[in-house]
Amino acid sequence: MNGYITDGGQNKEHMKFSPLGKFNYFHDHLKMPPNDSRRKTHKTAMAIVQELGSESNAHGLAKIAMSRKTKRKVMWSLLVIIGFTAAAIHLSFLVIKYLQYNVVEVSEMKDGMPVEFPSVTICNTQAMSLTKLKQRMNEIPDINNWINFIYNAKFGEHFARVESIQGFYENLFQEAHNVGHEIKDTLLHCRFNQRPCYPHNFTQYFDGKNYYNCYTFNSKLGNEGMQYMHTTGPQHGLSIVMALDNDDPPLGGYGVYNQESNIEHTAGLRVQVHAPETMPSPMDHGFDIPPGYSSSVGLKAVMNSRKAYPYGNCTYDRLTRFPKYRNTIFSCFQLCKQEIVIRECQCRTSGLPSTPEQQNLSYCGTFHHWQTLFNQLKRTGTFNKTHLYNQRLDCEVKILHRLSNDRSYEAKCECFQPCQETSYQKSISLSYWPLEFYQYNALQTFYDILEDSKRINNSFMAEAYYNLHEIIKKYEPLAQNMTEENQQQILHSNIPMSERQKQARATQLIHQNLLRLNVYLEDLSVIEFKQMADYDIADLLSDIGGTLGLWMGISILTIMELVELAIRLVAILFKSENRYPDHNDDHGSANGILEHASERTIYPHDTYGPFSQPEFQSFEKNDYGRTTNELPPDSPI
Repeated sequence: MNGYITDGGQNKEHMKFSPLGKFNYFHDHLKMPPNDSRRKTHKTAMAIVQELGSESNAHGLAKIAMSRKTKRKVMWSLLVIIGFTAAAIHLSFLVIKYLQYNVVEVSEMKDGMPVEFPSVTICNTQAMSLTKLKQRMNEIPDINNWINFIYNAKFGEHFARVESIQGFYENLFQEAHNVGHEIKDTLLHCRFNQRPCYPHNFTQYFDGKNYYNCYTFNSKLGNEGMQYMHTTGPQHGLSIVMALDNDDPPLGGYGVYNQESNIEHTAGLRVQVHAPETMPSPMDHGFDIPPGYSSSVGLKAVMNSRKAYPYGNCTYDRLTRFPKYRNTIFSCFQLCKQEIVIRECQCRTSGLPSTPEQQNLSYCGTFHHWQTLFNQLKRTGTFNKTHLYNQRLDCEVKILHRLSNDRSYEAKCECFQPCQETSYQKSISLSYWPLEFYQYNALQTFYDILEDSKRINNSFMAEAYYNLHEIIKKYEPLAQNMTEENQQQILHSNIPMSERQKQARATQLIHQNLLRLNVYLEDLSVIEFKQMADYDIADLLSDIGGTLGLWMGISILTIMELVELAIRLVAILFKSENRYPDHNDDHGSANGILEHASERTIYPHDTYGPFSQPEFQSFEKNDYGRTTNELPPDSPI
């Protein structure tokens, strides 16, 4: 192929050479040094950067790459830097907002799903059965001795505590269980969802401070399964009739009114409605049901769904200190306070729940060997002269008072809200019950008198029944033979005062001791209060995209362009390190940096100038325009 080398177009000498010969000549006589090779690679990388910059979707980068004037390049460079800085600051605010893990609470009404019936815990507000107490006082001398002991000795500021039912339990442990109310004696009638229920459907829970024996329906701690409700109304809930056993006090006897207590000396039931498998706390979360009334408690289920870590610190675990129960924040704090009392006083309090591991510890209010002390003081006659001091009881009172007024201990208890919790909104209504017209047959039904009169005979309600029975039997023949004369006698005759008194006495006993409790769902819709992330990862990614687009015009595709640029630059780096030219190889063009150039043949007649192509940028300008005579001897031309 014909070609030529010229010097400014004045001296021209023709020569013949092949394209391969031309490149062999360039390679053999104009080899690039190592530094020039690295500069060539650098320029090639810059060309790639310039190429991608001119094609980039990012605002400003294309302007920098395509601008021919330096001022315009500087201006757009400054604008890009400002945009990048503003975007970085904006992104930092977004990340900080996300890492705060704020939550919002939304409410949702759920319909068309069965609702779990709650646990219902009932306690007689009179912890002791007067009937049982009178029987035990005749059988067990310790009860009378304890009463004499507390009213003859001096206990200082702790007298109210010692003479309370809590002090009775802490010093006569077994007798407190014996004189407490039993469900088999007090439950007269029970129906749940139109089916009968029985005492064995109730689980005992003992409260040593306030109520002694309490009983929970649907506790799910035994073999009972979940009780789901599909219908509303009192006919499909729990209905129980209870006898409170509020007998008249012994002749000439009376109780000591404790003005420091806000809950004692009442008649009725203390009722708590709570989620199944949770620890009862009737004192703190219950409500009172009076005798002589039919009380209706309508419920509406409320669910609380909380976010776990990192949005919150709720837990799905059961009660850590008492795994028998589900976790509630209140029960956890109660058990934690018990641990504090044990740690500081070396004893436990009966006013707080205890774990099975703590059952062997004695109570702080216990007077050890009080029987021996009682006999000694009685023998020496120094009752009123002796002041009894219980150091552990004093410690317990001080600790509990401190914990009631300073909640800083809660931080060390490691108690957390449950992530899923169900509570129940209550609406309570009362109606007079039972009407006098139905009292006689009501007693027959509740005590199964027609089948067996033994139960009523063993109850103090026998007086009420037989008073009514006597009046009914007197006028029953007139009612059975309803002649006009008998009808006039029944409707218009005056009842004697003695019979009126008996009827009034029966009504008084019934209204003093009997009550009916209906617990039911009034709505199958469940209100769910759900915590949701105020700013989640989707919001963060969306705002990041908006921020990058606002300040720099960057999108996911722009990021892919940067990834492509990085890959191409890394590829050039590895090629340049592995393919430097070998100066000892006369035919080393196969390993030279020239192989990074575009794979096309450059001809002298191309319209480009000899210094405008990358393949010629490393040649010396003086080599152009030489005649063939001036070429080196080893030239292939």
